[in-house]
Amino acid sequence: MSSLNGLAATLSQNVTSVQNEIVTTQSELSSGKKTLNAAEVGIVTRLSAQVSGYNNVATNVKSGLDLLSVTSTALSSMTTILSQMKDIATQAANAGLTTSDRIALNSTFGQLANQVSSLLKGATVNSTNLLCTTAYLGDASVNTGDQVLQTGLTSSNTTTLASAALDTTAAMVLTGNILTQTAAATYIDTLTTALSLVSTKQSIVGAEQTGLKEQATAALSMATNLQSTVDTIENVDETALQAKLQQLNNQQSIDYYLISQMNTAASAMLTIFR
Repeated sequence: MSSLNGLAATLSQNVTSVQNEIVTTQSELSSGKKTLNAAEVGIVTRLSAQVSGYNNVATNVKSGLDLLSVTSTALSSMTTILSQMKDIATQAANAGLTTSDRIALNSTFGQLANQVSSLLKGATVNSTNLLCTTAYLGDASVNTGDQVLQTGLTSSNTTTLASAALDTTAAMVLTGNILTQTAAATYIDTLTTALSLVSTKQSIVGAEQTGLKEQATAALSMATNLQSTVDTIENVDETALQAKLQQLNNQQSIDYYLISQMNTAASAMLTIFR
């Protein structure tokens, strides 16, 4: 009789254990996440923090690329306008022009100069002008400083367009004209230098864009690889869990059957001793 009691206790423990496993397995299937031990939780926490860090880096780089894109667009437009201004100044340097011709050219030249002013003032993101450090062309100020473009990973000392020849151009736009052959010739030299400055800055911006894109790609790749590791640790294999649940249910049925058989046998033995 004692042996039956011992077997019954063992079967009862098995039933409890299997039932707990069934509950755990059903919970994992429902959530899609494994039940992790303390060590696994620590690993997932650490790797997830790294994933977040790399994603933040990529976001910061994206912000830097957005700023550079604004700068690049402004520089491209400025190249077009300055080239047009140079062409007009070249025409105005022709000795055979009449006064009315020069007045017409000067009017167009002034309109283009206003567009340069708008570009310089408009290249602003979050209250920071990406091309110059003063209002510029609005008050004839001369800017010789540098604008440091900050990004999440790198910074590039991008010399402002509003230095050297462009400062001279700004002052001339406000106070000068191309109404004479001499003034026009002066503008040709100034604009040639200005176009060279713009070209140099375009090269700087282009190189910075390339470098940031590479860093963004690397950061996102690291984030993806680490997240894949995290998913491997904590995500369930649904097919395997479904098979495990079926096995547990089968085991539970067998245990219940054995217990019922033992109860029947025990009842029969008790009948004998009555």
